[in-house]
Amino acid sequence: MQSAYRPEMPASRFLVRLLMLFVVAQVLNHGAAAAVPVVLNGHWEGSMTSQGAQLPVSFDFVQSGSGIEGRFTSPTQRAMDYPLDTVNLSDSSIHFILGGGIAFDGEVTAEDITGAFKSEDASGSFTLKKKVKQELPYDVIDVTFSNGGVNLSGTLVSPRTPARHSAVVLLQGSGPETRWGTNRFIADRLAREGVAALIYDKRGSGASGGDWKTASFEDLARDALSGVTLLRSRPDIDPARIGLHGHSQGGIIAAIAASLAPDKVAFIVAEDTIAGPVWEQDLYRTRNALAQDFKPTEVEAAMRLYTLFIDVARGKRPYAELEAASALAAKDKEPWFDSLGIPPRDSWLWQWYPKTGNLDTLDYWGRVKIPVLLVFGERDRLVPVDASISKLEKALDKNGAPYTALIAPAAEHNLTVHPEAGEPFFWWHVAPGIIDTVVSWIKTSDISSVR
Repeated sequence: MQSAYRPEMPASRFLVRLLMLFVVAQVLNHGAAAAVPVVLNGHWEGSMTSQGAQLPVSFDFVQSGSGIEGRFTSPTQRAMDYPLDTVNLSDSSIHFILGGGIAFDGEVTAEDITGAFKSEDASGSFTLKKKVKQELPYDVIDVTFSNGGVNLSGTLVSPRTPARHSAVVLLQGSGPETRWGTNRFIADRLAREGVAALIYDKRGSGASGGDWKTASFEDLARDALSGVTLLRSRPDIDPARIGLHGHSQGGIIAAIAASLAPDKVAFIVAEDTIAGPVWEQDLYRTRNALAQDFKPTEVEAAMRLYTLFIDVARGKRPYAELEAASALAAKDKEPWFDSLGIPPRDSWLWQWYPKTGNLDTLDYWGRVKIPVLLVFGERDRLVPVDASISKLEKALDKNGAPYTALIAPAAEHNLTVHPEAGEPFFWWHVAPGIIDTVVSWIKTSDISSVR
């Protein structure tokens, strides 16, 4: 074997070369023993496949010293930048959870993520490829505003065109809701059509202060009006063309806000909202839910107890009656009892419900004078569709408010279409054309409502 050392080579050069050979050998040996760490950072696009049906999706991951954050986007399911619950990466194996119940397990390479997902509703495979994320055609600006002592955190999605824009404040439904997911998706569609949108975390959710569980609907309406005030202060927003968009509970908040500040709100979009006393809607949705799992006689028995619970929560009957009836149902091991989810005596709900359950939304809709778009899903099981539209139309007619009402065919309460029992599997999706219709109506109404 020929020596690496040659007589004509100076000793110093020989040592340098020997050192280089040693370093190269160490690198090669290390590479053979351990793979290069996977870099998850970036934008990944692909699909989820179940029973032969594909759902286009994308994920964005950010690695930092505190861990890994991930976000999910699916225009088909009107979701954008929805935060993943957890993301864990071990060598090249990844595990993450979406929406509290969809678990993903896969393998990561420099260019691909492949694996399987599983949930109660579906299971299958997913494939993602690393892509360069397309630049958004609008500005995304973090903002804060406040209502009294409650600080609210949000995002303003604003077109880059030089004109003063019309704008929409997007409101939340019931429970703890943040700006991400559906509202972020709607904001994206609005901004692409030249309409600015303010999305924000409901008080007590995300990065916002306060607590929705101790708030009245009027408190939440004043939160929304604080968002309107923020928009009115900006030079890129036309203060005469700011409207509200609210789904379900958000529709209630929109009507209250418009009645509190009729000179600041130019139009309303209310989707699947409640018409009449809130407690009546609670009874309606609960009866429909029980009918999916129990016999008619069992449903009637369950509704007697649930109606008693609602009456007690509203302050109309004493708690002792509910306590005795609940104890009897539990003793008799009624199959429906646990499904009612009656809260314990120390629950926050007992203080919250009298402020919300007793409210009649028609008292506020009867004061609205601005243009209104009402949207309902044909298969909504949480509110009675035809009766709700009829009641809202009568309330709006009192002040001559111009309105349009439409029903999305086959859509459920959140305006998405799901396979019915016995139908072949397909991925649930947003009702076709609904977002385009809403955006088009807003663009028309924000012009006609200029005062």
